[in-house]
Amino acid sequence: MRFRKGRLAACVLIGLVIMMPVSVLGSQSSDDDCVKEWTMLVFWCADNNLEFCTEFAMDAWERALTSNDEVNVIAMVDLLSVNGTWIYEVEGGDSRVVKEYPELNTSDPAVLKMFVEYGMETYPSEKTLLVVQDHGFGWRGMCKDETNGSSLMSVDGLANALVEVKDARDGKGVDLLAFDACSMSTIEVAYEFRNAVSYLVSSQTVVPYDGLPYMMTVSDMVADPDMSPEELAADIVEDYVEYYSDRWNYEHIYSYSQDYSTVAALNMSHMQEVGDAFIDFTEVLSSEMDKHLSHVMSARMDATIGNWANIGGWEWQPDLGVFMEDLVGVISPELDATIEDFFGALDAAMVLEAHSDRYDGRVHGLNVYFPPSQSMYDSCAYWWAKMFVYHESNLDIVSESRWYECLMKYYGTI
Repeated sequence: MRFRKGRLAACVLIGLVIMMPVSVLGSQSSDDDCVKEWTMLVFWCADNNLEFCTEFAMDAWERALTSNDEVNVIAMVDLLSVNGTWIYEVEGGDSRVVKEYPELNTSDPAVLKMFVEYGMETYPSEKTLLVVQDHGFGWRGMCKDETNGSSLMSVDGLANALVEVKDARDGKGVDLLAFDACSMSTIEVAYEFRNAVSYLVSSQTVVPYDGLPYMMTVSDMVADPDMSPEELAADIVEDYVEYYSDRWNYEHIYSYSQDYSTVAALNMSHMQEVGDAFIDFTEVLSSEMDKHLSHVMSARMDATIGNWANIGGWEWQPDLGVFMEDLVGVISPELDATIEDFFGALDAAMVLEAHSDRYDGRVHGLNVYFPPSQSMYDSCAYWWAKMFVYHESNLDIVSESRWYECLMKYYGTI
């Protein structure tokens, strides 16, 4: 493997001199004859303390991609220790730089959009998998770029960028988006991507340092490139839970037990119905909240899925399904009907949900933001210098539903 900091540093000097993107090595043509089955685009935002994971991941891509006949693996890499940003093509057991830039802000959706457009144009394929790797903060966003003020890429910013890519290509956008980032499987995040991608894979809990099971997933793509986006989404879910199970002895960055995985794949063509059902649920719940506080409080506590649920506050993103289940039969028939509709829509949207045994009966694939108190709700915004205020987040489900009103009524009653 040739990915080394010294090599990158040399590339940076060239990039800084010319101050514009440079094609370092020839990349494949975009002629129709070169159209493959799959392109995996990896947006690797490691301009932070996750930089040390980079070599482990690139080594996995190189070893797993035993044939480029039908699969492209292309990665944009940004690191903390060296200035510059590089696009790598994985081929023949190695990674080579095909494009380099001066330091880019990989928390900027415009940078991600540029990379996706470049990848889809330069490495055409029937289907596109986009992996976004870095710290994940649920509805707040992902991709923490410490060189550029520790800013985050907003969820709506990323979704809008992918919609723009799709619109510019006559409706042909990213088929499958997979988050190699913690805590991104929430109702707020999933609903935002309903028009941006066809399928979404993400975790309700912390994603270990190894990230997605790249060795397994890329190998599966090479072995069966005819997989549909839905089949690949399910494959990633199965690989993920197996990779982090204590029953197996796969190579990991750290050898401690990591058997606390959750992961779900969603068909986004059904996500509007999921959102509509949640909106109806909040309409009814908001009118009943003050009369059924004890039931809501008990349901919220029961839906807490443990210390791996959220890196921003362990109990702040309870499982939405468990929360709803615990309210059935205790508030009103009207609320029960909205819950039934929600689970019907979620079942239609869910390609596959899987988790470690410890989460049996505790997870259904989507979390929801629910801090325990008003002070906790407020403290998040102040901690982030008011950068991330839930009710000002521009997220569609927040503005279209009455969940914020439910939260405020809950806090005003306890």
